[in-house]
Amino acid sequence: MTHLLLSEAQLNLLFNSSKDYVYLLKRVKEDYIYIYTNPSAMNKLEGNVIGKKIREVLQFQHAKMIIKYYDLALESMEQQEFQDYWEVESHIRKCETTVIPIIEKNEQYILAFTKEIAVDRDVEDGYLFMRSAFFNSYLSTLLLSKNLELIEANPSFLKDIMDASNIKGEPFLSLPFIEQETKDELRGYLEEAKKGIHLSTKLITFVDRENKTRSFTATFTPLTENNEVNAIFIILQDVTKYIEHEQALRTTSHGLDVFKRAMDIAADLSITDISGKIISVNERFIQRTGFSRTELVGHTHNIVNSSYHPKEFFEDMWQTIQRGEVWRGEICNRTKYGDTYWNDTTIIPLRDVDGKLHQFIGVHFNVSDKKHIMTELRNIERTFRVITENTNDLIVITDEAGIISYASPSYVRILGYTEEELIGNFYSQLLAEECAVTWNRIFREGNKKENDCTIELMLKTKSGEILWTEGNYSIVRDLKHKQLIMVSREISERKELENKLMFMAYHDSLTNLPNRRYMQKEFPHLLEKANANFESIAIIYIDGDNFKEVNDMYGHDVGDEFIRQFSIALSKSIGIDDLVVRIGGDEFVMIITGLPRGQASKVHQISRFIQTVQRNLKVGWEINGHYFSPTSTMGIAFYPEHADSLEALLDLADKSLTESKLIAKNSYKIFNPLL
Repeated sequence: MTHLLLSEAQLNLLFNSSKDYVYLLKRVKEDYIYIYTNPSAMNKLEGNVIGKKIREVLQFQHAKMIIKYYDLALESMEQQEFQDYWEVESHIRKCETTVIPIIEKNEQYILAFTKEIAVDRDVEDGYLFMRSAFFNSYLSTLLLSKNLELIEANPSFLKDIMDASNIKGEPFLSLPFIEQETKDELRGYLEEAKKGIHLSTKLITFVDRENKTRSFTATFTPLTENNEVNAIFIILQDVTKYIEHEQALRTTSHGLDVFKRAMDIAADLSITDISGKIISVNERFIQRTGFSRTELVGHTHNIVNSSYHPKEFFEDMWQTIQRGEVWRGEICNRTKYGDTYWNDTTIIPLRDVDGKLHQFIGVHFNVSDKKHIMTELRNIERTFRVITENTNDLIVITDEAGIISYASPSYVRILGYTEEELIGNFYSQLLAEECAVTWNRIFREGNKKENDCTIELMLKTKSGEILWTEGNYSIVRDLKHKQLIMVSREISERKELENKLMFMAYHDSLTNLPNRRYMQKEFPHLLEKANANFESIAIIYIDGDNFKEVNDMYGHDVGDEFIRQFSIALSKSIGIDDLVVRIGGDEFVMIITGLPRGQASKVHQISRFIQTVQRNLKVGWEINGHYFSPTSTMGIAFYPEHADSLEALLDLADKSLTESKLIAKNSYKIFNPLL
């Protein structure tokens, strides 16, 4: 018969009223036999399991996982912790277990405490907010794809281990900071996580940037969607110093002392008398609060009261434990120096041999980090909501197909759409047709550009008005797909001014015809098209006849209107792909495209064109009661027969114009290279 470390009566005295699940097991070969369970644990296991092995009671995978942690605790002689899930009354309960190894008379035992913990599904589902919090945490975190490629690592990990410049997207197990013996062990953990198994408190080592071996406790959390693991989230806590400096736990040879030492390591402990005055605390409690043992003993827990909780909170707690019931909750305390911290506290009433309440044991687990993270998550969410609901900036989030998953209220205010008309629809439906190519390019280049980029887009309001916007966008990855996040603001007035300035830079202010600068910018495109189609281009230099007399006789106002009408007549003469450019004064250049390269047909075609110009000028126009029917003299040069650059062609056409003037007005001359 197995000899219990404590009698069953003593075990029941300690744990019979606890709502947590308490187990005492003895190691037998490669399994463990239940020696003791408290009533809560017995209800959970649905029957008496004393004398049975774990593999006889639990399902295979569940038993295998628990035995691993028990073995690890005995091998390392250190407390271990892990989390798992149980189905209780058709509901999934998340549990956290603390495993304490015990050696007594050469026999190996495990004392396990399991407590249910609340699952905040809104927070767990909000992965992007969780990632923001962990990025500012002292903990190191990694996110791996289901193919075990590194998606991202937070700054704490990158600072300690390796630069981020060349490791994202790489197979995780091939990275240089993982040694071979660690690689084999790590591969096993990751394969289990890929099956959907949550692993915690696994001890692994990495080599840091200084080539030193660092030890971490690791938690592997599979991230699932539709029962399929899509990524693995790893949380690492550096325990190098603890492993280097902490000695192996030594247990006492007698039962109660063994349990006390184990509890001392696991939690902050305090014992009070029936009136609530402290009669004993462990070293962890002293270190946590900053008070000395002398300052604590004889006082109530009011000495660490932070004044955070209302009076009713403690009244309810006191009434519960005075009824002999276990109380559990989270308490905000303060240290001697005024710093606040949070405890997950369980208060267990103890009775004497006569069954009367005798003392209260307080078991306190520090959860300040958890509370801090939860507070940051709420603050991030609150800040994001305040910003997006009050800004005039247009904030949108789309999936990789461009379907809107979030649009800020400014989209409703500025564009006039309802939220239902935005969410779930393609963002491209809000764009003017001219911007479709630019928008599609964003997603084609999404794998190459993931940093902030700037883009200008034209948005259509519900009423059909066009608004110019300038947006900064980033393409980020969630658990499975890419998302585009873009913040834009309206720039319609700025764009209108830019367009006016651009037009003024490339057009003549009097006639609105293209100027020399525009001609120089566009001519290379005309050459490219001509070469592709094996065509010629004619450069016609035009000088109005007797323009000086018009200016001298009628004044500059009439002269300016004369030039405008002259330009209109020239513009009527050309095709859609041709250009009329004002050089200055009464000098114009006409660029005629699409001409054949055969000499005779080209000369015939250009002669017919010049006749059209002369007819349009001869029709004339009236200015202030004066009728004008002007003529012009022209010089012509062809590409590629005469030259292959714009400036050379202009020079040759100008030379031919001069020669034509010497012959007669209202004439033209084609450049002859033989003269």
